[in-house]
Amino acid sequence: MKKIWILILILIVGIVGFVYFSPMFEKTPPSIEIKTNGYTNLKEPLKIILKDDSGIKYYRIVMITDNSVKELATLTNPSMGKRVVLNVKFPKINAKKIKINIVAVDNSKWHFFAGNEARKSIILKVDTIAPLTEIINNSYAIGNGGSAAVVVKVADENLKDAYILVNGKYKFKLTPFVKKDYYAAIIAWPVYETTFDAELVAKDLAGNVVKEHIPYYWRKYKYPKAKINISDKFINIVAKRVLEKMNLSMPNDSIEIFKKINEVVRKINEKEIFNITSKIYEDKISSFSIARFNPLPGSALKAYFGEKRTYYYNNEKVSFAIHKGIDLAKIKRARIYSSNYGRVVAARYMGIYGNTLIIYHKLGLYSLYAHTSVFKVKEKDMVRRGEMIARTGSTGAVFGDHLHFGIYVQGYAVNPFEWMDAKWIKLNITNVINGAKKLINK
Repeated sequence: MKKIWILILILIVGIVGFVYFSPMFEKTPPSIEIKTNGYTNLKEPLKIILKDDSGIKYYRIVMITDNSVKELATLTNPSMGKRVVLNVKFPKINAKKIKINIVAVDNSKWHFFAGNEARKSIILKVDTIAPLTEIINNSYAIGNGGSAAVVVKVADENLKDAYILVNGKYKFKLTPFVKKDYYAAIIAWPVYETTFDAELVAKDLAGNVVKEHIPYYWRKYKYPKAKINISDKFINIVAKRVLEKMNLSMPNDSIEIFKKINEVVRKINEKEIFNITSKIYEDKISSFSIARFNPLPGSALKAYFGEKRTYYYNNEKVSFAIHKGIDLAKIKRARIYSSNYGRVVAARYMGIYGNTLIIYHKLGLYSLYAHTSVFKVKEKDMVRRGEMIARTGSTGAVFGDHLHFGIYVQGYAVNPFEWMDAKWIKLNITNVINGAKKLINK
């Protein structure tokens, strides 16, 4: 009789142990993940992810407003799997906020085969009204490879983002201007794009989006083509020097050496320049003033912006590039001047550009000075108009002493000739921005 009780006790302990440790009786309730920032426009479905190692058996989603309770989704099916993704649609309602209650049950045999239950609730703010947008003022025209200005109004209590989108892919930040809800920007038509389209894009936290076209007439600039013959002397003295200074591997073939600096190194350098010149530092502006750029007075123009350069070696076409600035030459180690107030954001060696200086002038506008022999300022320095900032040189992927001068707008190289013309600046930039200020303050 004693042995029977021992056997019964062992059986009971075994059953309890099996129930307690078996995966069939796991005790962890399902996880409920809700993809939301706390807002909804009722158009976009609410994404809910349910997870459980034993699988989801049941879920129920209910929406509660001040006036009603409505079931949005429910299902009982033990075969739903370990991960269930739901995109729950909202009905049309008139409410400023809603409460969502979610219940999920797993396939565990725990709780007398009822399974583990999880509950979660969230409050969503309902916003079905898109941001208010208005184009206050903008430049009349823009040229390919050129710049333009725009001032806009964007108003929304739940505003998430607003920017200018060019050709559906180039994003230009807006800077708060004068009063609440007003913004200004300088934008660019990238030189390698054959067409141009600009629109103001505004998005709120609920997912409402507005896109408003900004009218610009096109100016078509004709940029020259250049055929450049590459010599062994250039490859052996200049190209190899750039690769060595950048600690990059040296190809065995002469053509590959040149292609590496013109394509691989150029890409590295231009990415670095983009990262430096795509930033906007000021939180707000109330006006904008800029003088014409004249960094090397009395110099001769040696190469144009936008020049389409095809490179040949022994009469064989080997590479291609678009020139992103203008080349100015004077005497050796000529003085380079800052034409405008600004802050030095870079003073360093940049591969094919050699010793390069970059100055920020507000509203996403930068000036660049490359191939210099020596810097007279350093990073973080504030420079004045007329201040000597560097001397010309032949550092980087060049032979002769000269200045490569570039203008960048939020990361994109633009035609420096526009910014060297006081009349163009006044008509297309300062009059637009400061004229908008008068309209805003009326």
